[in-house]
Amino acid sequence: MSSFLQTIKKQIRFWINSYNFNKVTEIKEQKVFQNHQELNYVLITLDSCRYDSLLKADTPILDSYGKIYSAWTPATYTLPAHISFFTGILPMVHENIPYLNRFTKQLFKMHKAGASLGGDSGLKTLNLQASKKDMIHGLKKLGFYTVGSGAANWFDKEILVQNFDDFKYVRAQSAEAQVNYTIKKLFKNANSKRFFSFINFYETHTPYMHYGKDREEYSMNARDHMLFPPQEDEQKKAELGSKLHDAQIKAAEHLDSVLGKFFELLPLNTLVILTADHGEAFGEDGFWGHGIYHPLVMNVPMMCFMISREKPLLDL
Repeated sequence: MSSFLQTIKKQIRFWINSYNFNKVTEIKEQKVFQNHQELNYVLITLDSCRYDSLLKADTPILDSYGKIYSAWTPATYTLPAHISFFTGILPMVHENIPYLNRFTKQLFKMHKAGASLGGDSGLKTLNLQASKKDMIHGLKKLGFYTVGSGAANWFDKEILVQNFDDFKYVRAQSAEAQVNYTIKKLFKNANSKRFFSFINFYETHTPYMHYGKDREEYSMNARDHMLFPPQEDEQKKAELGSKLHDAQIKAAEHLDSVLGKFFELLPLNTLVILTADHGEAFGEDGFWGHGIYHPLVMNVPMMCFMISREKPLLDL
């Protein structure tokens, strides 16, 4: 009976995800114009997207803005990863690159909250006052308008969203719906104010809503294959694991087209950080899903660029 109820719950959740995902299929909003030249900041997380998925994906839009780097996230699942991000501790590359390696130069610095040990602050660095809250609160105190959108279920928690001026959470909402919401809010509230915008996209998280009619069959139960101690099953990895990985790659390719439309609507004086909160295991070494420690869960993509396509990692 317990197994039967669990199956019904998963089916209901899948139907809800499908309904939320399919409500919006196009971007309809207007371009955001500003009467100032100070920098805005956008933080994008591709939920569960591991580094090699974005690297293998056909992403002409992202490629036109810069290089996709291999970075290491501070957490294995969504909640602690974003708590870290919202204190300025982002995923970090091993190369000596400003803003992608915080020990070289840190982008968001909260006093007494993990500020980097090396390098002077750059002109793109935001120095935030000491706070018992998070960097979203610090940005508001600097005069920023802050808006966020999350599609993973952790974003119904106040600990992540309470300090934004505006935040919308709808589980598994489409990337197009999130972009429409964000641009609408920016168009209304950020004409004369700098802004910080955050979007957590869900497409790269199971059940990979853009990938095939049979996604319900293979994606809903992937975590059920996790056993302890982990034991790799070559056949299962080759069949189920490869299908899951391909689904994540296809989801990243879809997001690339949506991001292209989003970027066209943003002011040129906007700096974008794109990364993932964590990766995903597809049967490697017997590991499935996330929330578990494995190098492929910790390895995420990371980019830093200007909408204007100026050299992104040099100070203005």
